[in-house]
Order: sequence, then structure tokens, then C-alpha cells
Amino acid sequence: MVKKLKAGIVGCGGIAKGKHLPCMEDIENLEIVAFCDLIIERAEWAKERYGTPDAIVCTDYKELLAICKRTE
Repeated sequence: MVKKLKAGIVGCGGIAKGKHLPCMEDIENLEIVAFCDLIIERAEWAKERYGTPDAIVCTDYKELLAICKRTE
């Protein structure tokens, strides 16, 4: 069984939508499990389009890091 790499993204605006997220989607064995943006709707959209069902969504990158640290 191949272990999946889990990733998060900070900033879910135009560049992320147009470049980063589509490229990340093409990487085998990668799950995007965290999304952060100052505009919560952007992070929620990115989660719905690219994320796992239980992905974290937040507006503060420090909160994202704290949550991820607790789930290690």
C-alpha cells in the first residue's frame, strides 16, 4: 500500500485556482487536506473542488498550522 502525502494550501485565489490546485490535483498519492484564505468562501470552494471530504477550512494560517500539528 502506498502512503498518501497530505498537503494544505494557504491562499485560494486566482493563482491557486489557475495553477497550483490543478497541478496538485494531478500528483498521484497527494491529498489536499487543508485550505486557508482570508475570504472563507474561496477556501470553501477550493475544498469542495479539490479537497478531501474532511478537509480543514479556515481564514488564519496560524489556526491551520495548529490544527495540522495536533493531527500529526
